[in-house]
Amino acid sequence: MSLQAASVDVVTYNTGEVIQLGGGIVLRILEDGSHTDNRLGAVHTTIPPHTPGPPQHLHQMHDETFLILSGSVRFTTGTTAYDTRTGDYIIVPPLAPHTFANETAEEATMYSTFTPAFYINYFRLLQEMVAKNGGKLRKEDGLEAMGRYATLQTEMMAAKEV
Repeated sequence: MSLQAASVDVVTYNTGEVIQLGGGIVLRILEDGSHTDNRLGAVHTTIPPHTPGPPQHLHQMHDETFLILSGSVRFTTGTTAYDTRTGDYIIVPPLAPHTFANETAEEATMYSTFTPAFYINYFRLLQEMVAKNGGKLRKEDGLEAMGRYATLQTEMMAAKEV
C-alpha cells in the first residue's frame, strides 16, 4: 500500500474571506474546512473597544478554542467571568455555556478554532442577516441562526426549565 502525500495550504497575512458581523466585529476565515475534510475551521477575529459579544450560549456539536492575540477579552461562563489577555487560551467543549466581550478601550484580536468546521457557515449566515437589516442583527435572526447550527442561548434553556 502506498500513501499519497497531501498538499499544504498557506493563508497569507490579510487574505481569506472577510465576514462583517455588525458592531464592528470582523472575522477573517483562515480555514473553512475545505482543506481539512471539515475536521477544523479557524478564524481571526477583531473586536472593537467596548463591544458586547453574543448572548451566553452553548454548542451541542462542536468544540471552540480562543487564543487571545492582542488586547483583553472578557469570557463569561455561567456567572463566572475571566478577563483574558494576550497569550491566554480558552477551551470551550460542547455544552459549556459561554460568551465574550471586549469591555476595554483597546481593540482585541483572537484566533479561534471550531471542530468540526461546519460552524464557519453560522458566521456566513449571520453576515447575510446583518446585511439585510442595515448592519444590525435582530434578536430573532440570531436565534434562528443559532438553531440552525446546534447552538442554544442559555437564557432560553433556563426559560424552558421553569
